[in-house]
Amino acid sequence: MKIDRGDAYLLLTVFIWGNTFPTAKYVLGVMPPTVFSSTRYLLAAATLMAVLIWRGGLKLPQRRDLLPLIGFGFLGITLMQLLWANALSISTASKGSILIATSPIWALILGRLRGQRLSAIAWGGVLLSFGGVFLVINNSLTAITVGGGHILGDLLFLTVAFCWALFSVLSPPYLARLGTLYVSGWSMLFGALLLSPFIFWGWNDTPWEAMQAGHWASFLYTAILAGALGYLLWYEGISRLGIARSVIYSYLIPVFAMVSAIAFLGEHVSLAQLIGAAIVIAGLVLTRWSTPAPPAA
Repeated sequence: MKIDRGDAYLLLTVFIWGNTFPTAKYVLGVMPPTVFSSTRYLLAAATLMAVLIWRGGLKLPQRRDLLPLIGFGFLGITLMQLLWANALSISTASKGSILIATSPIWALILGRLRGQRLSAIAWGGVLLSFGGVFLVINNSLTAITVGGGHILGDLLFLTVAFCWALFSVLSPPYLARLGTLYVSGWSMLFGALLLSPFIFWGWNDTPWEAMQAGHWASFLYTAILAGALGYLLWYEGISRLGIARSVIYSYLIPVFAMVSAIAFLGEHVSLAQLIGAAIVIAGLVLTRWSTPAPPAA
């Protein structure tokens, strides 16, 4: 199999995004979720917009595209990141990475509601993935434990996965017409601006003196590498390989996240969670290969 430069871009992207889970959780040990999300994405949006301007200028959105771009920003940045940071602060990085990986399953279900036909194999993959989700949340092979106190965070992670799926279902016409980086840049800017008022919700309660060099480095990692560079690399990889080949790489995000969470946070990943993660990924692969890719725009 020939290895394209796009493969390297995507592998680096999922490595960065996988490590974002434990890195962000480390920062959230000091910084409240609202302050973390708002400051992180203001910096990420500024970085991404600067890169887009450097790469050839940035024209303002037309009036007909303004509300959709604001809506995508609210859904994909404002709402999703507030939910994600709050979930990560009360659950584990390992579980979060697995539960958010179910986003393609939610996208399939939303597609079915919009009239897309699914094969029996695809439905089997959906059910298999949800069985894996139950194992991850339940965290036991022998008893019903409902997550051992993390149930709220786990449900928030699943809501994040649904939000990302909804974004993925609604955005393709705009991505095809305006370009992926254009939509990403403007939606991130609008989402960050909508997030900005949340800076004041917890700012005065943030123990800034407790933020050490490692916390600041981790914060910059989540903002610049994961928030800005990650999107650039991801879309560059997609442009080279196509979405069908690219989506396979996203299955590695939970793997990198779990390894990093164990190594750097000392998180314990149970046998039930490992089996659940494997079942979720198996279900994702099954649905992916049994569902035809949409025609190119």
